[in-house]
Amino acid sequence: MKLPNGYGSVTRLSGSRRRPWAVRKTINGKQKYIAYFANYEDALAYLVDYNKNFVIYTPTKMTFAEIYKLDMQERRPRIASITAKNYDIAFNKCTSLLTRPLRDITVADLQAVIKQISTSGVGYATQKRVRQVMHNVYKYAVKYQILPQTADLSRFVDVDKPRKKYKKQPFITRQLNRVRAIADDDAHPLAPWAKCILMMCYSGPRPSEFINVLKSDVKLRSRVYKIRHSKTKAGQNRLVPISKKMLEYYHWWMSQPGKTLIADNAGNPLTYHRFRHFFNKVMDATHCHHTPHECRHTCATWLDDKAANKLTIKRILGHAIQDITDGIYTHKSIRQLKKAIDLL
Repeated sequence: MKLPNGYGSVTRLSGSRRRPWAVRKTINGKQKYIAYFANYEDALAYLVDYNKNFVIYTPTKMTFAEIYKLDMQERRPRIASITAKNYDIAFNKCTSLLTRPLRDITVADLQAVIKQISTSGVGYATQKRVRQVMHNVYKYAVKYQILPQTADLSRFVDVDKPRKKYKKQPFITRQLNRVRAIADDDAHPLAPWAKCILMMCYSGPRPSEFINVLKSDVKLRSRVYKIRHSKTKAGQNRLVPISKKMLEYYHWWMSQPGKTLIADNAGNPLTYHRFRHFFNKVMDATHCHHTPHECRHTCATWLDDKAANKLTIKRILGHAIQDITDGIYTHKSIRQLKKAIDLL
């Protein structure tokens, strides 16, 4: 999607430059360079800031897609990358709205998008995210006076009722023993993925966090690894202890090709879909019925059963700390985190 006419542009200049990204703007009928930056994101942020009042004077025929792009330019630096990606996925489901002027869209048009998604079998969570994208677009349009305050039609959009959530169950010892039997049999084709399941149960990361851990962020001598990206602010850039019982599995994965700790045979990072495929194969082979997230649930349950310190559990799992005393005045060292994880 292009920026609206007259909004300006960001372009990369040729040659070797410290600040190769240039912001251009039409002034008095001529294109002029108004600023230079080291990266595209900073240049785009500058252009958005420069144009704070631009949309007030734009034609009323700005499309749903144009306003979404402008909104995301402001929103993206403030949200997690996975959240931005989910917004983009939800936006792409609004195909019937993209090129239509926002002023001409009706509640029936918005509801038709949700109905189409529902008919295709997509559930409550995605429908709710699509409605949130609609709300973000209208909120931006109201903020910059493209539409009046009463014009937010997203508040009238209905989504399906949420289905009854599957109750998460932790692994029991007998089940994990079957998984461990495969993990320790290097001749078994599923051994690498069985190792992953045990590693997750003994450290508690979210599946999306675990498959994106970089080898450079795994410190075997210190027995920790770092999770840089998480869906929550509390989970970002946290150190996760490695259990002594799992250390050999980490050594094995570190010897495999690829930049990420977990990768396919060619060293390529895994998507959640591909990881879930391997996970399910191990579940079938061990006659278990669990989801990847239940590894995290297992770790949390074990730590609680072992009477680990509540703050320590939150640090390991990357949960937000609400209490001001715990959040500001109490500091848990990595030694204490490792001590807790070694209780398992």
